[in-house]
Parts: sequence; structure tokens; C-alpha cells
Amino acid sequence: MDIEQLLAERARLVDSELPDLLLDIKPPELAAAVAYAIDSKGKRIRPALVTLSCEAVGGTARDASFAAASIELIHSSSLVLDDVIDKSEKRRGRYTIHKMWGTDMALLTVQILAALSLKIAARDPRLIHAIADSLFYMGEGEAMELVDFAKDKKSYLELAFRKTGSLFGSAAEVGALVGGGAKEQIKNFTEFGTHVGIAFQIRDDILDCISKEEDIGKPVKNDLFMGRPSIVILDALNSGISIERMMKCNNGELMHLVSDSIDYAEEVAREELELAKGYIETLDESPAKRRLKELGEYIINRSK
Repeated sequence: MDIEQLLAERARLVDSELPDLLLDIKPPELAAAVAYAIDSKGKRIRPALVTLSCEAVGGTARDASFAAASIELIHSSSLVLDDVIDKSEKRRGRYTIHKMWGTDMALLTVQILAALSLKIAARDPRLIHAIADSLFYMGEGEAMELVDFAKDKKSYLELAFRKTGSLFGSAAEVGALVGGGAKEQIKNFTEFGTHVGIAFQIRDDILDCISKEEDIGKPVKNDLFMGRPSIVILDALNSGISIERMMKCNNGELMHLVSDSIDYAEEVAREELELAKGYIETLDESPAKRRLKELGEYIINRSK
């Protein structure tokens, strides 16, 4: 089974946990928006990380399915909020919730998704702290973007941890928790997930510069036009390439103009992945450990 097949398998496991959550949401318009958000399926990488972390410490994917669903609902809520803040009209090739139902309903959808996540996580109260941490850090990350916090590699990595790495860290943490991992193992899995998540964010930055909209299902050069921090753009700026010059480029021209900065970003993503791998190196060899490493490689080489 390759990684794409694994992701599809774990997605089905998580999806089986979700339908009953929608039964009692009122009014119907809110229920429809929440269902639309849940149905807007990505790769389900974070749930796969939950289940693999559980397996790597001796549990099963089924043991972790509820925890994986909880993490995925937090991720879904963050995407809806991102789209509101960025005023994005498309996500994964579909209209965004605020475009379909309006901003007010979109913000209420964010609240309901987070509440549903906590409701599921409460099956094992140990998970609540990890979920709360990621919500807190992700809120900080959104605010950091708005105030133009990142200026260099150090501050960018601080932002990337909050924006993306924190939820990946929580995903690995809750997986190890429900799998029965020892305290030190759980701590190491949190670090593993965090650095994989930072690598994921860096790859997103790269894709924003090199992809076409039809490939990734959302607008490209969004970081540039929205003034959002990206490690590629930051490195290009620090190399003397102006924002004005970058904004005049089409995607092919931009990719050529900032090619050195793209190479640099790829190096930093590799550094983060190698850091992540170090945190699970002492684990006994197992299919799950091997899959976790493969998932990391997939993340920094993906095309969407």
C-alpha cells in the first residue's frame, strides 16, 4: 500500500465517525454549512498522522479513529476561518463557506466545528489539553500573519509552528496518547508532528509560487497578493527582490525569479523533516514507524 492508498484508507476510518454529529444541528442552514465543511475533503494527512502514531506505540488505527476525527474537525474549522480572513472564494476547487452562506454563518460554522471536535475528544479527557493547545496556537498564528510578524527565518518558523505545526504536533500527541505510549514517547511524538507540520507549511509556501490554480484548487500567489509571510517571499525580499517586481510576474516568471529562494525553502523543509525523524528514531522498528517517515517524505514532495 502506497501513501496515497494509506491516506484514503484512514480517511474512510475517520469519515465513519462523523455523520452522527450532524443530526442535531439547528437551524438547517447551519447544519448544511457544517456538513459542507466536513465534506470538503483534503488528503486527511493529520488523521493519518494520528492513527500511525497510535500504531507506532502499540495501538490500532481503530483505537485512534475518534481522536483522528477530532483533529480533522479542528483542521476544518481553521480552513473556514482562514478563508474568511483571506476573503478567499475557492478552496479545493469549491466555493468557500462564506461565499456560499455569508461571513456570519461561516464564523458560526467555525464555532460548531470546534465544539464538535471537543465533544469527540471528551471520550478521552486526556486529549482536551492537546486540542486546546492547538486552538490557542493557531489563533496566535492567524494574528501574527495579520500584524506582519515574520521577517526572517527564526520568526517565520515561530509563525509556521503556530499556524500549522501545532496541530500536527497535537495530532501525533493524541495518537500516542490513545495508543498507550509512555510519557517520553508522547513528548517525542509531539515534537515529531510539530516539525513535520512546519515542513508541510513550507511546502505550501513553495506550492503557492510554482502551482496553477487548477492543480491545487485555490488561488495561487495568494501569499504575495495578501501580504502573507512565506519563507520563499521573505528570502527573496532579503535577497533584494522587491514585492513590486514579484507581483508583476505570472507564475512561470515568479518561479524563475525566486528560484534560489525556492531552493532555500526546500532545504529548510528537509531540515525540519530530518529533525522530526530524529524524535522517533529510538522507536522499535515497525510498519507504522516506516509509514510515518514515508508520510514525511510525501509531505515535502507533494504537488498539491
